[in-house]
Amino acid sequence: MVNIFLVIGVTLSATLSTAFSGEKNSSTENHASPKKKIKTGKGPLVSPERLKFVFALNSQTAKTWIVSQNGNDKNQGTKEEPFRTISRAAQAAHAGDTVLVRSGIYRERVAPPRSGEQGKPITYRAEELGKVFIRGSEKWNPTWKSLKDNVHFAKPDQSIFKSDDVYVDHSNPFLVPLASTPYNRQGNPEHERTGKGDPELIYNCGQMIVNGKPWQQRPFLKEVTEETETWNFERKTGNIYINFGNLDPAKQIVEVTTRRRIFAPHSIGIGHIVVEGFVMEHCGNQYPTNFWNTPKWAQAGALGLRGGHHWIVRNNLIRYAGTDGIDMGAGGGQNERKVTRVPNAPLGYNNLIEKNYILENGAGGIIGAQSNNLIIRNNVIMFNNTLGFTGKKRYEHAGIKSHAIRDGMIEHNYVADNQLSEGIWLDNQFPNTRVTRNISVNNGSRGIFLEMSDYKFNAALIDHNISVGNHKIQFYVHDASGSTAMHNLFANSPSEARYGQGTYIYQVNARTKTGYHSIYNNIFINHRVMMDINYPSHRSGPQRLDHNIYDSTTKERTFIINSASDKPSPWEPKQFYEMVKKEVSEGNPISLHGGSKVAMTLNEWQSFWDHHGLKNDHNSVTKKGMEVSYDQTKLEIKVTLTFDPTNIGSTEYEKIRTDFEGTPIPKDGNAIPGPFQSLRAGKNIFKVWDGLPLLKKGELPIIQK
Repeated sequence: MVNIFLVIGVTLSATLSTAFSGEKNSSTENHASPKKKIKTGKGPLVSPERLKFVFALNSQTAKTWIVSQNGNDKNQGTKEEPFRTISRAAQAAHAGDTVLVRSGIYRERVAPPRSGEQGKPITYRAEELGKVFIRGSEKWNPTWKSLKDNVHFAKPDQSIFKSDDVYVDHSNPFLVPLASTPYNRQGNPEHERTGKGDPELIYNCGQMIVNGKPWQQRPFLKEVTEETETWNFERKTGNIYINFGNLDPAKQIVEVTTRRRIFAPHSIGIGHIVVEGFVMEHCGNQYPTNFWNTPKWAQAGALGLRGGHHWIVRNNLIRYAGTDGIDMGAGGGQNERKVTRVPNAPLGYNNLIEKNYILENGAGGIIGAQSNNLIIRNNVIMFNNTLGFTGKKRYEHAGIKSHAIRDGMIEHNYVADNQLSEGIWLDNQFPNTRVTRNISVNNGSRGIFLEMSDYKFNAALIDHNISVGNHKIQFYVHDASGSTAMHNLFANSPSEARYGQGTYIYQVNARTKTGYHSIYNNIFINHRVMMDINYPSHRSGPQRLDHNIYDSTTKERTFIINSASDKPSPWEPKQFYEMVKKEVSEGNPISLHGGSKVAMTLNEWQSFWDHHGLKNDHNSVTKKGMEVSYDQTKLEIKVTLTFDPTNIGSTEYEKIRTDFEGTPIPKDGNAIPGPFQSLRAGKNIFKVWDGLPLLKKGELPIIQK
């Protein structure tokens, strides 16, 4: 093969260059049928048949299809004659090809029609992050009519909603009610489910974007007349009313969502796809209430893998989605009328989501169900759940939420300031999944949340995470068994009575079990309660705790055993308190909540577990005076200790080899608890994020030249 290329080096080089740029290959015809053997400068003669084979390979060389706002879909897709839409290039692209998109705004749903191949993915690439926008919206310049001085209205033509008409309900997001009411209001969906709520209070999936910013939907026109930067869709007339305040509506840039998704195949199981460098924004997708049994409420992010496999989603910015930013996995439900599947595709396998910004979406950041060998790493996930979903049947969002993840890795993500949201949430099975080196700070609910699994010890590993200042609890488990939480920093829970636990484990339903958790080598600082764990019987089970550092004194009762070991609890509160008190051979634990919880000192806690044959927390310590503060502008966490942490010791686990900073973990039980092996007495300052630069709300990445 080398000698052949020497003979025709110039011609082949030009041919390969032409093929890579997506230009039509005209050289092949000139050399396709040599009539005699050609002798190279070195080596044997080459037959015409062999040359035919070489040029056949050459004709299959990967191409780069060019897309430009100045293009035309009737063009050839070359540098000189680019396509106009990404969708047209997607139709042309085959395994190994690249779709290269020039700067500009592209208003379309991109639906890759085919897979790449192993080693030859189809790559969709923007030329620069922050310069190429794919939007699920259209500019709207109607003739505005005045309702009153600050409120104007117009009616969009139904034809603008036809470009994404594949759904089981409707292509027009404004005609699709949200599956759950946002902002903790009780509206029509809640009324239909429970008989409670206002049946006239209906939100829809549409969005109005004014001067680049989504304005807030209100379900009643009266509310719009009273508040600027709000809008209302009147279903009977099709009118959209907007409160522009003092702005002249004719001089504003108004965009209306016309598509439900932005980048997602129609076929289930498309594989070997790379998506990188795009800004995706403005789609009218649905909140995935009961997605597992309600097709129209499927998990459908702005960017969706649709059960795809071997995807790489990298270096994108996904913002201003109606609800969720990215969906992945094979079990998120299907909301399209025509469901086609790629034969024999390994659904939901081997996907990588890395180095993306996922910001300011209406509900969740990354969501999905039934993923295998999924890697989520180095992403910045902030300011999501802008619609404020909270309460019953508003469970399907978080910075990262995955149902039924298997053999997964969630590593080194920055998950912060997601309002009324969990940081990282693993739900409904998570065997052999690791959550490591993540920063989960200042989220509106729990930092790390495990739900619904039934394993023995060590099914999932939660290690070297920083879970600080989340508004309810730092490490939370219900109806789930089998995690190992090691070398984490859990700090700064709220002081309110209902929440504020460093760790909270209990049973809320009879669907599975809650036990078999190992909590080793962690640091707990500034919590109302250090540990709140259910009694180890019924649907609960044994727990393993040791070598933890607790921000408490020997006299404080900040360790709690709760009676939620089944649903309903197996004991009356007073009965439970008396039972637990008898099992504490030393001390005098106190009754909380009428006896349904029992608070203990560390010594009483140890005595309780001894009674159950579990040597828990015998090597753990209580230390007062520890402090943690986090400076997001400097990306630094300060940990202040009043003692030397090097002589506390540790529990070993073969899967843990390095700490948060990559320093090797000492063996023989000599590791320091917490995420940092360099932790010492006094003030410690650690830089905790060296990944993508954080962005403020509304910002775009700065292009590095």
